[in-house]
Amino acid sequence: MLIEIKKKSQTYQFEANAGEKLLYAGLRAGIPLPFECATGTCGSCKARVIQGEVDEGWSEAPGKERFKVVKREILMCQCSAQSDCNLTVPTKIVAFRDDDINPDHHIGVITQYEKLTEDVLRFNVEIPASISFHAGQFFVLQAPEVDGFRAYSMVNYSPGTNELEFIIKQNPHGGLSKWIFDSDRTQEKLELFGPLGHATFHPDESHDLFMIAGGSGIAGLMSILEYGRQVNYFKNRKVSLFFGIRTPADFFFAERLRAVKAKFPDTVSINIAFSNAPPTAEQLSGNDGLIYLQGMVHEHALPAVLEGGGNVMHYLAGPAPMVDALIRPLILNSKIPVHRVRYDKFS
Repeated sequence: MLIEIKKKSQTYQFEANAGEKLLYAGLRAGIPLPFECATGTCGSCKARVIQGEVDEGWSEAPGKERFKVVKREILMCQCSAQSDCNLTVPTKIVAFRDDDINPDHHIGVITQYEKLTEDVLRFNVEIPASISFHAGQFFVLQAPEVDGFRAYSMVNYSPGTNELEFIIKQNPHGGLSKWIFDSDRTQEKLELFGPLGHATFHPDESHDLFMIAGGSGIAGLMSILEYGRQVNYFKNRKVSLFFGIRTPADFFFAERLRAVKAKFPDTVSINIAFSNAPPTAEQLSGNDGLIYLQGMVHEHALPAVLEGGGNVMHYLAGPAPMVDALIRPLILNSKIPVHRVRYDKFS
């Protein structure tokens, strides 16, 4: 099907396959359509159907909460075309970076499966051909027994790889979460689409980094740290990471974080905030170079933000309520320019 999107004086055209989500088809064709989660929860990929027929997919998608049926408002990440369509989008279409990678569809196989804590699991997915992605990006995944795609950030980074590393936190109400925690899923196949996401790290921008993560939101920031480690970025640039989890027993990726701190002791600051329990005596000794705190992660992170931002890029990653609660004080109270805040929030 031919899809045409008009935006003021610009017109974009692309082909969508039968059953393919409109957002995915457009992004695959290199059209910089607006989106955040790409899975139906945020509403950022809103469009209006001017002409044509679509299958709206997930009828109860949270992102459609304020949509107007009479105006034929849709979520492009949920809709597939049933005929040629003309659409319009209310959001500004911003051009991709010159080095951005067009996302595509892939079939992958789970090759590693490891529980990191009682409710956090790490798994690797191997795809047939090597791809590139920016540190901080994510893929959307779909399991064969679960309806719909879910978004997960890559933990690893490589300029070219056919293996993607993910983590997932157990959620009793999450379909993919339940599926993957039920049993060892090694050798199971997944559908993937990506890479996606704008909370990316680019060494050529030459910023110091300030990062706040909650729970499994640390995934994309681990990819950024790994890329920075590979290119010795932190030899001359500072990074401050605030990682919020519940208790010492929930602390994962400890060895990886200690390794980054050990390689760049003078420029890397890693702060671990436990919300539900105090740090252990061993952690408080400071022997591993990390800083351990008690309390909500934002309570410790926000006072450390440099007013006005300086030459710092700010990254937020975690549950949507945490990210939403941080964006306002960063921009309004600390006066951080909007373009110096990059975030991912997945529901």
